[in-house]
Amino acid sequence: MTGERGSGLLGAVLAVGAVCALLGLAADVAVGLWTRTTVEAVAEDAARRIARAPAGDPPRAAADREFTRARHLLGSTGRRVRLELADVTPQHLAVQLRWEGRRLLPALAPGGPTVASLNRRIVVRRQVPG
Repeated sequence: MTGERGSGLLGAVLAVGAVCALLGLAADVAVGLWTRTTVEAVAEDAARRIARAPAGDPPRAAADREFTRARHLLGSTGRRVRLELADVTPQHLAVQLRWEGRRLLPALAPGGPTVASLNRRIVVRRQVPG
């Protein structure tokens, strides 16, 4: 009987640790997906703003201005977002968006898994005012 003493406590501590680890992982994934949605929305807004630039404003200048604004809106995440003006025609323009995603377990595994990475081409119709 004395050999089993404390074994219930050990199992409970391990179970609580496993639940906490799973909750932490779920929270990290949720934050990664939320951040992906935010990055994508800001990039789409930037593309639409470039598409509505006045006729005298060169698309590259508008793109530089809007990409700087987008990175500022994204805060620290904006430093890891790549936005490029990929294609400009009289009717359309395309913005290439790249983001490596959110690392899971950043301190423990430097080359570890990521969630919610983006490599997307955003195409919008140009709407030159007036």
